Amino acid sequence: MLRKNENIVSRSIHGSFFLIDITDNYANDTCALYEINETGKFIWENINGNNSLKDIAQLLKSAIIDDIDFDIIYNDVDEFVSYLIEKEYVMR
Repeated sequence: MLRKNENIVSRSIHGSFFLIDITDNYANDTCALYEINETGKFIWENINGNNSLKDIAQLLKSAIIDDIDFDIIYNDVDEFVSYLIEKEYVMR
């Protein structure tokens, strides 16, 4: 199961969605923002400690209007979540 790093917060700023590490060094009132799109936001919001990659991919497939092969969706979810794990925003 996937869970979010408790030090990562999400914020919607002027219609864009960002992930922010609250442990970043905020010298000179600056910090790193990681902007994600609507699909990334959907995935992020469904990482809750209970859903697996497969669960999230299935939820995303259900939310998409177009007929897209599940394997393509799963691979995209896996790639995005792997990046979040690499950045330590998400843990397995």
